[in-house]
Amino acid sequence: MLYGLIIAGGAGTRLWPLSRTSLPKHLLPLHPSGASLLADTFARLARTIPAERIFIVTGASCAAEVLAQARLVAPGFSKDQLLVEPQGRDSAAAVLWGTLHVDALDPQACAAVVWSDQLIGSPAEFDAALLRAAQVAQGGALAAVGIRPRRPDTHLGYILYQPAAIDGAHRAERFIEKPDLETAQRLMANGHCVWNAGIFVFHAGTLLSEFQRLAPELMDAFRRHERSEGGAKRWTLPETVQAIYSEAPKGSLDHLVLEKTDRLFVVPAELEWNDMGTWDAVWRESVKDASGNSVAGPVALIGSSNCLVRAERRLVAVVGGKDLAVIETPDAVLVCDLGQASQVRELVEELKKQGRQEVHTHGYARRPWGTFTVLWEGAGFKVKELSIHPGQKLSLQSHRHRSEHWVVTHGELLLTRGEEVVRARSNSYLHVPAGVKHRIENLGDEVARLIEVQLGSSVAEDDIVRYEDAYGRA
Repeated sequence: MLYGLIIAGGAGTRLWPLSRTSLPKHLLPLHPSGASLLADTFARLARTIPAERIFIVTGASCAAEVLAQARLVAPGFSKDQLLVEPQGRDSAAAVLWGTLHVDALDPQACAAVVWSDQLIGSPAEFDAALLRAAQVAQGGALAAVGIRPRRPDTHLGYILYQPAAIDGAHRAERFIEKPDLETAQRLMANGHCVWNAGIFVFHAGTLLSEFQRLAPELMDAFRRHERSEGGAKRWTLPETVQAIYSEAPKGSLDHLVLEKTDRLFVVPAELEWNDMGTWDAVWRESVKDASGNSVAGPVALIGSSNCLVRAERRLVAVVGGKDLAVIETPDAVLVCDLGQASQVRELVEELKKQGRQEVHTHGYARRPWGTFTVLWEGAGFKVKELSIHPGQKLSLQSHRHRSEHWVVTHGELLLTRGEEVVRARSNSYLHVPAGVKHRIENLGDEVARLIEVQLGSSVAEDDIVRYEDAYGRA
């Protein structure tokens, strides 16, 4: 019985300004098909593992969007398959929680851990490598599917392994994280190494025993709060998870367990793989013109080569640019040398020190029902444009500190306001006082749009009380 664990964490800061805390890179449509990296990851794993045996570990701020995107691939995906971390404690805690959950469901299970923010081609090769790793794991080993390097990359981690193979797997020797260029070239020449893609397969009991042996403090944080839920130890009650994560030490799975264990084997694979961690990685995967430029949106280029230019709203014009990333969003513009793309993370840290809100949120946001864009805001007010997909509806909700005024600009909406139900078409005006339960629903076959003006002592996004919700957010 093979289960899947998708780790959907991290902020993707090196892909700022497109990736933000509230909408990290795995939720963005960065796959060439237009799908998000998370949706592509789920579909890739579901080729081998039934969707009902795939679990996703993610953060609270992204849980609703993760659930909605998973259901785009597997409509029957249950909210119970979502393990929501109250705070980030790095990858070890996420993998341990998922493994405990799988072990409680089936003590004989093996689990495959994958990350939600990678682009992987070669589907037949990936599926074969995953199944080969599962066979290795059945024998009591921890198996890593590694990518045979295609270039000496100084931004990736490597795993060195012994030349002799046993059933297509090699015993791991050591990890090397982000080597300098000379070391990376030497590793390539040696040949007995892979890029560490973070794809691991293991028997649940085997990994739990290694956590107990090598990372006892983290294991004890979970064991101290062990609870029986529905006849099984699930560790999913919100108060239980909160207690665990307030005590659990931080650490990566590699550092706490995999670099120390003597049970790790490597399954090398010839895969088209990109961790999509930086703008130069995005450029490499993009469709380009004869000058090596990749553009999207309202863009004009003259005399430019090998540039990645993305524009969402405003016209972006580049003259004489070479090896540049120019990324425009409604509230920020990044101009970056592609050769220094990894330093965007340092830029984001500087913006955090300055208290810039653009690090955390976009001027727009995707929701299961559609999108909203903040047009303007100031002391005591905020103006938004809402777009609601056909047949979708917002949650039944109220606000403590603000009233809302709506002007419908397109489509036909149904407004529930207290005990009142009102139909509204284009050019209609609607008002909802603070504290009144309300809901909007799109009755038409087209996207409905309205302008929303919020007024009150607080217009923060967290001033919301949900009573009912079609997307499991109540």
